[in-house]
Amino acid sequence: MVQRIGTGRTLVVAMAVMFGATCTALAQNQTSTYSPINLTPDLNYQVQVRPVSFAGALPTLQSFAVGETNGKWVFISGRTNGLHGFDTSQPGSNFPPQYENEDVWVVDYASGQSWHRSLTDVSSGLTAAQVASLSPGNTEFYQSGNQLYMAGGYGTDAGGNYVTFDTLSSINLPGLANWVTTGTGSAASNIRQIHDPTFQVTGGAMYVNNGKTNLVFGQDFEGPYTPTSSGTYTLKNKTFNVVDDGTNLSVTNVGASATSPNYRRRDLNVFPAVRPNGPSVTKGLDALSGVFTTLNGAWTVPVEIDANGTPTMASASAPGTFKQGMNNYESAKVGLYSPSTGKMNEILFGGISLQYFDSVSNSIVTDNNLPFVNDISSVVIDSAGNYTQNYLGQFPALYDVSNNLLRFGADAEFIPADGLTTYDNGVINLDSLTGPTVIGHIFGGIVANAPQTRVSPSTLSAASNQIFEVVLVPSITGDYNHNGVVDLADYVAWRDGLGTIYTQHDYDVWRARYGATSGSGAGAGAAVPEPACVSLVLASLLLSFIGRRRPANFE
Repeated sequence: MVQRIGTGRTLVVAMAVMFGATCTALAQNQTSTYSPINLTPDLNYQVQVRPVSFAGALPTLQSFAVGETNGKWVFISGRTNGLHGFDTSQPGSNFPPQYENEDVWVVDYASGQSWHRSLTDVSSGLTAAQVASLSPGNTEFYQSGNQLYMAGGYGTDAGGNYVTFDTLSSINLPGLANWVTTGTGSAASNIRQIHDPTFQVTGGAMYVNNGKTNLVFGQDFEGPYTPTSSGTYTLKNKTFNVVDDGTNLSVTNVGASATSPNYRRRDLNVFPAVRPNGPSVTKGLDALSGVFTTLNGAWTVPVEIDANGTPTMASASAPGTFKQGMNNYESAKVGLYSPSTGKMNEILFGGISLQYFDSVSNSIVTDNNLPFVNDISSVVIDSAGNYTQNYLGQFPALYDVSNNLLRFGADAEFIPADGLTTYDNGVINLDSLTGPTVIGHIFGGIVANAPQTRVSPSTLSAASNQIFEVVLVPSITGDYNHNGVVDLADYVAWRDGLGTIYTQHDYDVWRARYGATSGSGAGAGAAVPEPACVSLVLASLLLSFIGRRRPANFE
């Protein structure tokens, strides 16, 4: 039971607002109001999300790291079960160590093949301590060339103690993938590690920004998790240069921004950003939302990090300050910049959210319990630095075997497609996309069959093994059915709709009728929601636990 006690405040679980636990403590979000969500945004693109099947085996993974080599995806670390537990009497059961991912997976999406090998395999050449540091959840990571750099993460060390690791790993992706797929060589010969408190972070984000590695926010959590415990938040952006010659690994120029209570954030979405600067551009990072305030609420005002690694946040009380309402928790995401308009587009896919689109009332609804959602939105920053948030539709409707709608996106990853025109920080050049284009794929994350998964034995979460294809469709004048082509069907769509005032429901039906994608507004574009089955592996997992006592791997 949740008691509403005022706008922006709710009686909810300490440290678990999003998870619907049973103990209560006062939670307060950063702001009590949120900026409007545009339901019919004036955007020059649409986003379509489509479930795809895969012939080979796939891991169930969330909160993992991923890199790409020779057209293959490489997955390492993360967890293989769903949402963590909230047992106060046995805190060691909340993050069961048996669900730490000790396998490295290599997935060839084009051919439908996959391989996996355990880091504990005798051929790996790794020590127990190294395996532990390569298997936690919520690591920070980025790829540079053939190297995947991974830092921190929360899990159990070789002695069985719950820690945030102080490790920076440099992983040679081609070599590690070769060990996984052929069994030749070793994992150890392709992984180098160093240890320092600088890297002792979980739930933050790590990107190269203007030549320096930025380790953005997050926390150091030590010991078993309980619903009332809290880690030590970094409250700052750490910076350093990685020095890696292929043999030796080190860091130099270690520094950090000033600390601020406004940076008490983890499990947030951080985007590499491109910003107009006269005829040129500058680079930086945008840190959106995240959790938790000191009163266990969500943050709403973004933090901008400049090219020097210095973070700033607009005054939360100033008129006109943008306050993010949707997709607040870490999710799959992708950034696109339009040099012609100077707009940075930051697209967020599902996850956990303060606000969501309610199709019954055709409006945005606030839920301070932060439910799992399927909503997709974009945060757009124009050339003057003004923020807006736009509703773009939803994940396609997939159901478990009991016909419960599945919700995707939390702690999932977006894997960019090869061959795109990007800036050197990975941001896609939006203007280079002249027709419908597969810009990447979403994989993994937490999948939930209810907004809150701890309210009854049948409300469950799991780690997902579902792949979604993400297609960006640039808008074309005269393309009334939004399928990327101007043809006779567009005339029919225009003719039949001339002079009619549409409700939101009518609009969705109209789009579906003419073979286009469904959504809620001109900028929408998620695939038409229609009954579909999630992958057999995930369906069987959910079926196994419907109506039964939940074991540790289904929290």
